[in-house]
Order: sequence, then structure tokens, then C-alpha cells
Amino acid sequence: MAKRVLVISDRMGNGDDELGRLLMRNFLYSLARDENRPSAVMFANGGVQLVCEGSDVVDDLRLLVENGVAVRACGTCLDFLGLEEKVLVGEVGTMAQSVAALMGADDIVTIA
Repeated sequence: MAKRVLVISDRMGNGDDELGRLLMRNFLYSLARDENRPSAVMFANGGVQLVCEGSDVVDDLRLLVENGVAVRACGTCLDFLGLEEKVLVGEVGTMAQSVAALMGADDIVTIA
């Protein structure tokens, strides 16, 4: 059984924002280089910022894609945040796709 990662923020955890961004960068860097990659990394809410222009993790996400990991950002979130034209990596997904992925057989790991 594979795992899917759901990223719902541009930082990891609550508290210091700078530390949270550093932790998220380190997490995605490590995830992209780990031999046990997930089947997909899905981004929602503030997490969609990570697939867009200005993100420090675009190269890590591209490495995931090159290694067969699906990277998908919530289209509703991108539209709401005005980022739909700034996506640099992955696909724009729909809520129906998110529901199908979350209700599938894969384990879901949420990073917030």
C-alpha cells in the first residue's frame, strides 16, 4: 500500500513562521530524496503556494515528479489565492480528484 501526502500549509506546524517554513523546506527536500517516495503529494489551502513562482521547494517537487510521484495542487485554492497562472510544477487538480485520492486505498499523511 502506497502513501499520499497532503500538504495544507506553506509551513510545518504552529509557532514561529520562519521555523515552520524551514521545516517544510527540509521535509520536502528529504521526501524528494528518500527511496520510499509517496505515490502523490497533494497541496491545498496555503500549501499551494509551494508549487508556484517564488517557492523555495520547486526543484524538490520537480525531482519528485521526475521520479514518478504525482504532484497536484487544488484548483479552487489556486483560484482563490490568485495563483492559477503562477504554477511551476505539477498539475492543477479538482475537488473530485482530491476526494477520490483521499478515499482510495493509500494511506494519507497530512502535513500541516
